[in-house]
Amino acid sequence: MNGSLLLSLLILPPLLLAQNRDDYQIYVNNAQRSATIYRGVLPVAYDNKLPNDGSTYYAFSDRFLKGSVLFRGKWYKDLFLNFDANMDELCIADLDHGLFVVVNKHFVEQFSTENYTFVHYKQEAPSLLGDGYYQVLYEGNLKLYKKIKKQYYQLTSYGLEIKKGYTLLEHFFVWKDDRWHRIGTIGDLKKLFADQKRTIDTVVKTKGLHFRTHKELTLTELLTHLDNL
Repeated sequence: MNGSLLLSLLILPPLLLAQNRDDYQIYVNNAQRSATIYRGVLPVAYDNKLPNDGSTYYAFSDRFLKGSVLFRGKWYKDLFLNFDANMDELCIADLDHGLFVVVNKHFVEQFSTENYTFVHYKQEAPSLLGDGYYQVLYEGNLKLYKKIKKQYYQLTSYGLEIKKGYTLLEHFFVWKDDRWHRIGTIGDLKKLFADQKRTIDTVVKTKGLHFRTHKELTLTELLTHLDNL
């Protein structure tokens, strides 16, 4: 594969690149047993829902990053992957065939790049967390997960479309006392750790943390500290 095509594959969103379904079917039929992770489906056809506001339906950016996927108990490494946060799907690029595939979620346990790690939470009993992918921010005796959702919006004026794109929604969850707790405010965290309110205030002040503007950083710092008391 030449350098320019490789660069396009890693930067452009999958659906900006033409994927012929007949070619895809031939590809699937010829797939080797050793490459079962590639036996997924084509990404959803966004078509008229492609953003024009500079946003993306991917969790972080349109760029595919090299990473690893734990699939059916086996690690697949050095894959180029991205997370579609609108559809809650893991996409991988098959550079040898020039195709993008949505990995069968049922068999995915986790995936990661040097920048992030996600786990597939499978709801087997009543839980605050629904089935899906969650970013792991901290994991020890306590756990901190983040649910990332990109929600489509469209603005019109006098019947004419003027702007469309994807807004970011984030929800944070803490594992404590054998169950999950949703944390939406610093007050929620203090209520959960009622005996450590003063400690929380001290850490926030000492490290100059600001929950409203930097929720992820604040919660990660606090959970790391509280788990090591």
